[in-house]
Amino acid sequence: MKSTGVIRRIDELGRIVLPKEIRRHLGIREGENLEIFVEDDRVILKKYSKIKDYRDTIGMICELVTSVYDMNLIVTDRDRVVYSNQFPEFLNTELDKKLLGYIHNRESVVKNELQTYTFNKEEVNGYFFIQPIISSTDCLGLLLLYSKEPIKEETSLFLKFVSNLIVSKVDIS
Repeated sequence: MKSTGVIRRIDELGRIVLPKEIRRHLGIREGENLEIFVEDDRVILKKYSKIKDYRDTIGMICELVTSVYDMNLIVTDRDRVVYSNQFPEFLNTELDKKLLGYIHNRESVVKNELQTYTFNKEEVNGYFFIQPIISSTDCLGLLLLYSKEPIKEETSLFLKFVSNLIVSKVDIS
């Protein structure tokens, strides 16, 4: 474990402030969840991803959808790709700034003009439907459909259903 040299006082409610430099370095943004572990005399904070906890379930849902509808799906949490049937090499790769913007804005978008997104320093060109995965008030990640042809309206409605199905399986109570 690496020491940062930063010391913080705990306030009367048991809170501490994580320095901006550490939050920036680890990609921890306002409103994100942290998981707390205790190991011997240490308290360990780790970024928490509900989507990652349900990766197998999400994979089964996506595999079913892709086997019936022959779709290329990518599922992300708030930082990284957690599922991709077309591009397995993208698993665990960081999201580019455009995709992070869709999470932040909770924006559902059909891109029926050619778009480029970067995964693992590799550019993917095509048509995209981007649906935020929203549970209660939290945006847990994105569901992306990648296609080499423009996306039809009924396909985007179906993917909204798939997003809601994922939420029903990982919903935070």
